[in-house]
Formats: sequence, structure tokens, C-alpha cells
Amino acid sequence: MPWQVCGLPRTRLRKRAVDADQHFEIRAPLDRLEAEIVRRDLAVPGEAAEPDVAALRYVVSLARMTVVQNQDGVDVPVADPLAPHRWKVLETLRPHLEAEGVGLGGALRALPELVIATQAARAQLLESGELDRDSLEREVTEKKLVVVAGGGGGCGYGYGGAYTLLHRRGLQPELIAGTSMGALMGLFRARLRVFDGAPMVAAAERLSWQKVFRVLDLDSRYGLPATLRLYLRAAIGHLFKNRDGSSMTFDDLGIPMLVVVTGITVEGLKHDLDWYEHFFDDAFRPGRVLRRSRIARLGRVAGILREMMGSPESLREIVFGADELTRQADVIDTVGFSSAIPGLIHYDIYRDDERMRRLLDQLYGEHGITRLLEGGVVNNLPCRPAFEAVMAGRLTTRNHFTLALDCFAPGRKNFLFAPVMQLVRANVNRNLPYAHHVQTLKRRLNPLNLVPPTEDVSRAMDWMMEELEPAIPGIQAMCRPLPVLP
Repeated sequence: MPWQVCGLPRTRLRKRAVDADQHFEIRAPLDRLEAEIVRRDLAVPGEAAEPDVAALRYVVSLARMTVVQNQDGVDVPVADPLAPHRWKVLETLRPHLEAEGVGLGGALRALPELVIATQAARAQLLESGELDRDSLEREVTEKKLVVVAGGGGGCGYGYGGAYTLLHRRGLQPELIAGTSMGALMGLFRARLRVFDGAPMVAAAERLSWQKVFRVLDLDSRYGLPATLRLYLRAAIGHLFKNRDGSSMTFDDLGIPMLVVVTGITVEGLKHDLDWYEHFFDDAFRPGRVLRRSRIARLGRVAGILREMMGSPESLREIVFGADELTRQADVIDTVGFSSAIPGLIHYDIYRDDERMRRLLDQLYGEHGITRLLEGGVVNNLPCRPAFEAVMAGRLTTRNHFTLALDCFAPGRKNFLFAPVMQLVRANVNRNLPYAHHVQTLKRRLNPLNLVPPTEDVSRAMDWMMEELEPAIPGIQAMCRPLPVLP
């Protein structure tokens, strides 16, 4: 008699590509169940035996699988053959884990039946011959940490504290994604796989407005012109060199990384380039970069962003590091473009670098764009691009936990920047469902504090660590390897 799984006849594995939306639709309900199991276990320590909690999570984790990479490096789709088992797990556990309460009693009473069903589903997958036992168990039991950090100017200096705390708690990021300041701070962490906070501190001590920003009349080729020119390479370029002296690309980083940049078509520019270049000439002057009396006028940036976002068909979300072409891009250039605020900050390539110019020319042709600018215009918290990269096999496993760090949420003390914050909330909100935990920074530096003193950076990092600390036990539990179900 053929195997029966959840009351339905056994079916052979069918090879069918699963796109990101399908991955999410299948995985998200089970992600929520696993998070609730961990939350309830931490809320009432000792109520449930550790092996039983691990078995519950194993049941959910196997039901969540959509694709498994086997020992030959071949992706094997498993969403269809697991569908009956997935339905049984959801229907059995939802009444116990979605109801009000803190205990796991109901879920534990259902565990013996679910274990039998899980063993049968696992046997069915292995019987097909396309999957080996080690690859399957690795996919079920090992979860990779993904960190996503959003843009927000000076607000984002606290991210250094998050990476420090994760290191101290034994949590190793396997993928980092960022926009603007989130990309810059993430770049310091992605530089080496082994954590080293010294370069970031050293960079903070070296930074100055005069070194990072200049008011100069220079031609633009790839970036959207603006009053301030960002000279990121002059400030930190020496930290991102390979041993042979060449500049680091995404492929050279110790940790895989994604950086979001906005591409804009000719139709998306509502003014000529000269208008953007001189938009803030009355607020900035050579020799005195920032006139504090004119800070309030920076709210005018919201008007430019509103114009651009009013024509979404003219905007392109370009995720550097997500494909073979952009993984060859210079990381300093990419972060510079991602941080180029329309009308305010301009980044471009002025050096003689034919390789990078050819790469950008090809990218411009493929996307039909005319300029690159601030990534937050299209995606200020790139959780979905990170999810898509994981589902595409960037980490080999699809089993992951995403920690999102958001420094640019509206708050009482940031009323001056409220118009810009509100504009980017729409794209942030579209990304939030793809994160497993979102840490919104409450205490943060002023967004305009782009080149803060070292003591301000240290204070921002301390704030971040204090705010993230309560979430660490849950993140540790979620990322801890599970024992194999006997």
C-alpha cells in the first residue's frame, strides 16, 4: 500500500519554479507559528521540556520548506509534495498558537501526531532520490541571520552598536542589506567575516565636513547633480582596499551584501540638471559648508522626493550585489550613490576607472535610466530584496531570520524631517512583512548630523545596544540549530 501523508496519497516530487511571492505566501504563516512557539517558551521558562519545544519547531520548519539544495548543489523544489503536510501543521497548531495565552500546552498535546506526520513527510521526500538526508536536515535545522539596515542620515550611526551587540552574543550575520547610511554602516561590518569594530571608530575620528563634503562645480555623469559633493572615497577609501591595492567589490567582502540605489529615467526628472545642482546654493557656501540658520529649508527636499515618487514608473530599484554584474561593482561607489539625496548631496565617479564606468554604462542601458540617486526613494528598508536573494539561493539555505533596523521612523523629536520620513514610510511598510523582527530606533542622532564627533557616535551605539538587548534572547533562540527529529 502506498505511503499516506496527512490522509492524501503520495505524489512524486514535481519540478516547478517558485517565485519570491510564492515563497513568501507559503513560508510566512509558518514563520509566525515558529516565532510564537519561541515567544511562549521564553515567556514561561521551564513549562515545556526543551526537546519538546525543539520537536515542535522541527515540525514547523520542515513544513515551511519550499526549495532544498542537495549535495550536488542542485535546487530541488519541495513545496508541492509538502502541501498536504503543511496544511495539517497549520490547521493543527493555529488554534493553539494564535489564541490568547502564553502557554504551549495545546501545541504540545498535538505534538505526537505531528511528529508521526512529519516523519512520514520526510521519508517521502527522501524516497524520491533527489534529496540526500544531510542536505534536508541542514535545511530544516540550521537558520542563517540576515541583517537589514535602513537609511536616515545621522540617525543611522547607532547601527554600529547593533553589530557590536550581535557579535558579543555570538550571532553571525550571513547576509547584510542596506540603504544609504544603513549601507555605509553595513559595509564596515561586511568588510570582514570576523567582527572588527576598530575601522569604524577610526573612520569616525578622521571624518570632517571639509573632508567628506565640498561645494564645487564639477560635471556629473552618473549621479544626479546637487549642491554638496560627497567625497566618500577620500574619507574611508583606504579601508576598503584589497591586498593588491585594488578597490573592493561586492565579491571581495567577507559577508555577502546588498545595497539599494534608485535609478531614474529622463521622464522622472521634472527640472533640468542645473536646477538640482544649485537647489541649495543659498544654504551652502565654499569655506562654510553648512549655514545653520538655513537648516529649516532642508524640508524642501521633501518636495523633490514627492515629485519623483509621483512618477513611480520612472523609478527603478537597483539592488547592487544581487546579480553577477553588480557584484563586480566598487562598494564605495555604490554606497556613495545610495546616499546621494536629491538636490542636497551628489556622488559621482571622477577618477579614471574604466572598469567601473563600463559596468555603469551597461547597467544604465539595461534599466533605461539616466541618473543614480538615494536608495531610500524606492526602498529605505530593503527587507524584500534580502528575502529575494535568500530565496534565490544566495546563502544555499532558504532557512533564515531577518533582523531589520529602522532608524528613520517618524518621532516627536524629528518633526523637522517628518515630511521626508512620511514619504519613505510607504516603501518601508511594504518591506516590513519580510522581516522577522523590526527594531525601530527611538534614541538617535539628528539626521543632519552626518559627520558627528566620535563621542556622538559612541553614544548612538550605546543607545542602539540598550534598545536591542531585550530582543537578543529571542533572536538567539530562533538562530540556534535544532536537533534532528529521530
